[in-house]
Amino acid sequence: MNAGTDETRTPSRRSRWRGSTKLAVALLAAALCGAVVAVAVRGTPAPAAPNPPPMSTAVVERTDLSSTVLAEGTLGYTPSAPVVNELSGTYTSVLAPGTVVQPGQVLDRVNNTPVVLLAGPVPAWRPFSPGMPDGPDVTELETNLIALGDAHGLLAVAGPHYDAAAMAAVDRLQVALGEAPSGSIGFGEVAFVPAAVRLAAASVSPGQPANPGDTPYTVTTTTRAVSVPLTPDDPPVAIGQSVSIVLPAGSTTSGVVTAAGPPPPSGSGSGSGSGSGSGSGSGSGSGSGSSSSTAATVLTVTPDDPAATGAAQGEAVQVSLTVQSVHHVLAVPVAALLALAEGGYGVEVVEHSGHHVLVGVHTGVFAGGNVQVTGDGITAGTRVVVAG
Repeated sequence: MNAGTDETRTPSRRSRWRGSTKLAVALLAAALCGAVVAVAVRGTPAPAAPNPPPMSTAVVERTDLSSTVLAEGTLGYTPSAPVVNELSGTYTSVLAPGTVVQPGQVLDRVNNTPVVLLAGPVPAWRPFSPGMPDGPDVTELETNLIALGDAHGLLAVAGPHYDAAAMAAVDRLQVALGEAPSGSIGFGEVAFVPAAVRLAAASVSPGQPANPGDTPYTVTTTTRAVSVPLTPDDPPVAIGQSVSIVLPAGSTTSGVVTAAGPPPPSGSGSGSGSGSGSGSGSGSGSGSGSSSSTAATVLTVTPDDPAATGAAQGEAVQVSLTVQSVHHVLAVPVAALLALAEGGYGVEVVEHSGHHVLVGVHTGVFAGGNVQVTGDGITAGTRVVVAG
């Protein structure tokens, strides 16, 4: 019994080993857990500091700057005086739209009689025949006969008198047109307009009746131009001012302001049309442009290279108008400006030694991504930091 009692109160070697083993396992597990937790905490990366913005440098340049705005306009052809038919009968030949008719060429035929375009500001109002009274229309006719070469050796100078020399020159013109020479021209067989015309559209077709007063075509001149309506809020523009025309494809071509006048009456058309809306300018310029209904002035802009504008009629374009310009000034990229805490701007100058110095500057005209600047030590060739 004593032995049994001792065995019950005193743990056996195996039970002590088992207890020690359990404690060791528990401590090991706790240690492992602690290790895992530590690894997990230590393995979380700290937030990375933001990379500084890339920096580059630029050189202060002496240049010209122009601040501009974009005004909307319409590209096409300038208006022409209308071509009016004065013959009665049936239209037997009509030209296709888009045809350009030069002085001395046939516009159409009525009862197969050709109607010939001649250049001049005075409309025809009577026939040309021997014994007719002198008049400016005779001078116009003889001017055309001389220009076309039909008066060679007959007339040296155009005059108001319809004489035998003029009749002979008319005979040559009629023969050149495939007509029998008669020395006379019936009323309505020639149409005087100031210059060559482009047939924008035909309002008649062969077989239709021809009546005096008809306008068989809508015509324009052959001169390419942009019509630009402006309001009093738009920048002032002078005739002769150079501008840039921004075409629909994004390309540009130069032009010049050739006329400025009041807008056409409401409901009337023009050869180059009228623009509307607003555009945004470069630099510090604001958007410009106006609807034709609120326009106070309509500019006519003539391209320096008409062929560069194509042949479309009524095409929407933009015209760059100068708001402010300066010449031979110091300029830096706008991205070189730094806003100062005390107000105004500065630039970070890179000295020859490599040191960077902040210099306050006064700004002027903003244009094309550059800005006019003045400041202590700012000269042409000074290198400044530009934010990338």
